[in-house]
Amino acid sequence: MNAIDVELLEAVCAALGQVPGVRAVRVKAPKQKVEIPLSRYVAVVVEPTGVEALTWPDVPVGRYHLLHWRATVLDRALPGTAAFKALTSVAEACRNALASDLSLGGLAEDGPPSARDGLAPEVGATRIAPAELGDSGPGGPTALLFSGASGYWEEERAGAATLDDEMLFSSGAHVIEVGSPDRRIKDQMFNGLAGGLAVDLGEGPREIRQTGVLSAASAASLAQLESAVEAFVDGRTYTLTALDGADYPNCRMERFERLGPVRVGLRWNRLYRITYRQLVR
Repeated sequence: MNAIDVELLEAVCAALGQVPGVRAVRVKAPKQKVEIPLSRYVAVVVEPTGVEALTWPDVPVGRYHLLHWRATVLDRALPGTAAFKALTSVAEACRNALASDLSLGGLAEDGPPSARDGLAPEVGATRIAPAELGDSGPGGPTALLFSGASGYWEEERAGAATLDDEMLFSSGAHVIEVGSPDRRIKDQMFNGLAGGLAVDLGEGPREIRQTGVLSAASAASLAQLESAVEAFVDGRTYTLTALDGADYPNCRMERFERLGPVRVGLRWNRLYRITYRQLVR
């Protein structure tokens, strides 16, 4: 954990502390025991449970830091009683309080999906799992717990590709893979001649692939951005400028592929792949 992780946990605790019915919120280290006076129930205990370093699938740029945590809602309430029903309501209100501000006051950002199952939204700045009944040990209070995770970009991508100076791809991380040009050779064979004649016809086209994420503030804005990119699949050639500033002139966009469904967190996000063919260097 680092200083930003501590701030995230404090923001989680601050949100939970505003939930009606919650009398105390504590942060504890893993395996640390926390004693809470009876007068402070209903109480919530928050503890970190690990971190993940993530990148978008097939887009190995930047580094997203996802802090996992668990919140345990405690009270002296037996299942099947009115007190337990009230505890369940408080636990659900805690989940809703976090869901209403996924950015935790601007500290957290959308990012790649986690390897851990059950968190929603899948790419959200803060992701929350359903509540479940926990084991608080003999004589302990009843515990309802839910897992969560909050993340941020530790390393942002540098720069953005352009197509004829159009800034179409600046909303999300992307990478460009430049293939090798083909050398066109015509082999001519002759009767009675060992070997043959190779005629160099010059350099042929090469394939360039771009994989990344498009991100927008709404579903309509994302659809508009995708349509703007797709409009370049028109048979004409353009100059592709890569993230490092290298220019690739005479590029024809051959395909724009949407990779999977839209993933919604604070923003609407979609993975994509573009295939260009550079006709002449």
